[in-house]
Amino acid sequence: MKKGGKREISRRDFLDGVALVAGGMALSPLISSANSGQAFSHVVYPPSLTGMRGNHPGAYEVAHALARYGQRPTDFAPVDTLYDLVVVGAGISGLTAAYLYKKRAGPDAKILILDNHDDFGGHAKRNEFSLDGRTLLGVGGSLNLEQGAMGDAALALLEEIGVDFVGLRRAIAPQYMISDPLSEHGLYLNADEFGADRSINGPWNLTWAGFGDFSAAVRSLELAAADEAGLIALIGAQTDFLKGIPNEEREQFLHETAYATFLSERVGMSESGIKIVEPWIKALFGVSAKSVSISEALKAGAPGATSVTPPAPDANEAEEVDPDLYRYPIFPDGNASVARLLVSHLIPSAVSGDAAESIVTRVVDYGGLDREEASVRLRLNSTAVNVTNRDDGLVDVAYVVDGKNRVVRCRSSILAGYAGMVPSLCPELPVEQRENLAYGVKVPFICTNVLLRSGTAVRKQAVSGYQCPGSFYSLVASAPPLSLGGYEAPTGDDDPLVVWMISAPAPEATGGESARDLCRQGRHRLLSMSFDEIEAATLSQLTGMFGSSGFDAKTDVEAITVNRWAHGYAYEYMDLHDPKWSPGQAPHELARAPIGRISIANSDTEAHAYVQSAIDAAIRAVNEIL
Repeated sequence: MKKGGKREISRRDFLDGVALVAGGMALSPLISSANSGQAFSHVVYPPSLTGMRGNHPGAYEVAHALARYGQRPTDFAPVDTLYDLVVVGAGISGLTAAYLYKKRAGPDAKILILDNHDDFGGHAKRNEFSLDGRTLLGVGGSLNLEQGAMGDAALALLEEIGVDFVGLRRAIAPQYMISDPLSEHGLYLNADEFGADRSINGPWNLTWAGFGDFSAAVRSLELAAADEAGLIALIGAQTDFLKGIPNEEREQFLHETAYATFLSERVGMSESGIKIVEPWIKALFGVSAKSVSISEALKAGAPGATSVTPPAPDANEAEEVDPDLYRYPIFPDGNASVARLLVSHLIPSAVSGDAAESIVTRVVDYGGLDREEASVRLRLNSTAVNVTNRDDGLVDVAYVVDGKNRVVRCRSSILAGYAGMVPSLCPELPVEQRENLAYGVKVPFICTNVLLRSGTAVRKQAVSGYQCPGSFYSLVASAPPLSLGGYEAPTGDDDPLVVWMISAPAPEATGGESARDLCRQGRHRLLSMSFDEIEAATLSQLTGMFGSSGFDAKTDVEAITVNRWAHGYAYEYMDLHDPKWSPGQAPHELARAPIGRISIANSDTEAHAYVQSAIDAAIRAVNEIL
């Protein structure tokens, strides 16, 4: 598939090219500031906060009162002067929109960015720890850059703001599971599901694709006999598992049949055996193998591609593919560095350090983000509650900040937050557009970082990450092992270590629930979970994984940051649950129509949960208002 002149490759497709590749192959937590336009003279440094982050207490209560109960303040005090643009949402899409608007409208354009959280970046959240004078970084949500999937516009913008893709690829330590999915990593089987806690190392993504001695690898898992035999046959294409289905109907079968159903009914695997191949499915789709099609599961790297879609006997020799397209560049703090780069261009005075210095180690003065004299102001802890076109051609944006109701006037507004909130923000929307905006349901997830005083027990396992079937967290890895621009990732055996963990809380389907139904259930479950509950699950899994090599939660754990994203990844249409719309008629396409001087951005409006999608949406929204 071509997009913007480049071959489109995303995480969900990373094993499409396995055959081709394998065949050829210290910051202060408290910053003093002057009056920032907000009600404090000292600004807490948000990246260093631990405990419950992401959708943290204080960030969502006003929005929930509006969306759930229609509760909106009625009296608003006018503030500030007339702005050229007000952006609602300081994630990648909102920051990009502000950057592009400033670039085109000129440096004197007055821009205000509002966000309900206490930090900017949206899911691109920076988690920062300090231990014995050393700074360690973790990823709070948005992880890496799918360079091979980017269109020319998104790629050019990222390079323009300072992303050095070649430098990032060179800086990453080799064999890091997240940036190089072809690498060796662990498969952790927990005692509750598989009888004993144990980890088996291997190039598991390549194993599922049929490379190497996959039979021996599967036998090393010590599964039940039927699961072992089924997996080996599936990987080795020893059986026609689509027997009885006419050739002309097989492609349709792959899109209309749940992967778990296929493994159960045609491969003969048990529910426990099916979980073995599920971690990437859960991490990428947010739901279990019961809710994704065979085709979708195979694109996520699950085994069976050679069995159900064997290459044609007369197929031409595979084209050569650059292996770097399957190794995804990543910053030490994930895409938080992209957000920081955007802020450094929008409000240079708030980001100290020379522009040539790595953004990773430059200091953001949060007290300097909302200064009265600045042309661009970023106002955190501010929840928009009403955005309205006025009869005089201007737009009113009402919001709540620090318990106070405010309204600001502007020439244009871009709504770059969660698309599902737009119907509540804009009462003037037509009914059909409201329904289309509400169609996609954000995929909930938890991104947890655990700071260990010593990483000895983890490093003894000699791999960078793990797939964890049947566990609370589907994927576990060390934080990105990247030394860049003055930031040094810890490498010594006894050095401290940040462990990154991701969980998809949506439950398994028990009947006819759609993926959107399950995501709603997962959201409610996640918001009802206390930090103590998540902490207990986190420590339990770490103990199961590393207890045998000496891990002790009581002595090893220094801090835990839980990034709770009840409204997580943008919803992507799924084979089993969504119609096939004609071009231009999908809900996200109809939903993003501008309303007067109000445009809508965010990756939701692209139905694609990636950085480039957020950027593409921002480009479109700015084009609409300019």
